[in-house]
Amino acid sequence: MCGRYLYSLDNQELREIAEEAQRNLYGEYKTGEIYPTNVAPIIISSGNVIRPVLAKWGLKKWDNKGNIINARSEGIKKKPMFKNLVESKRCIVPASAFFEWKEISDKEKEKYIFYNNDGVLYMAGLYEVYESVPNEQLSLFDSNDKVDNLRYTIITKAASGSMVGIHQRMPVIFNKEEIKNWLLGDSKVDELLANNDVDLNKDKNG
Repeated sequence: MCGRYLYSLDNQELREIAEEAQRNLYGEYKTGEIYPTNVAPIIISSGNVIRPVLAKWGLKKWDNKGNIINARSEGIKKKPMFKNLVESKRCIVPASAFFEWKEISDKEKEKYIFYNNDGVLYMAGLYEVYESVPNEQLSLFDSNDKVDNLRYTIITKAASGSMVGIHQRMPVIFNKEEIKNWLLGDSKVDELLANNDVDLNKDKNG
């Protein structure tokens, strides 16, 4: 799973994404370690235009009790909650890195940070629009819309590379060339998820 990630404005690309996201959908956002229910930048497509916006991490559960922060790649086309989202509401969750914990014993865990040499990870996600916002993507850029109405989840896959032995799951991560295909290329979705295999740097963190 992915239950915590890092968004650092020290990286110029991430700083520019955050600034544009706030212009497109104004609101306060979190930097540093991002926790579930925090507001952070994501990247979506609207009318074939790719733009960053601000959103809250965690889709609402059907009973409104709790948040769904991850979606398994193996089931997103089968589960009712994700089936429609994968057709029209795919997003990218940009990050500096993500964190995972290795269980050492019943009472002890080691925290690891995973990152690449470029300083930016492009994690695959899905988003949903709730409450008063019309179900039209273009409406996301109206000044009257609220950040809280836009929420996202991060898609995960079986662990590979440096994640093996730390945790069973990891985020689906794309390179820059794959972002457009994920956001706009309907025919590429299955292929991108099936062939996704990345190896990351890792360090103990604390």
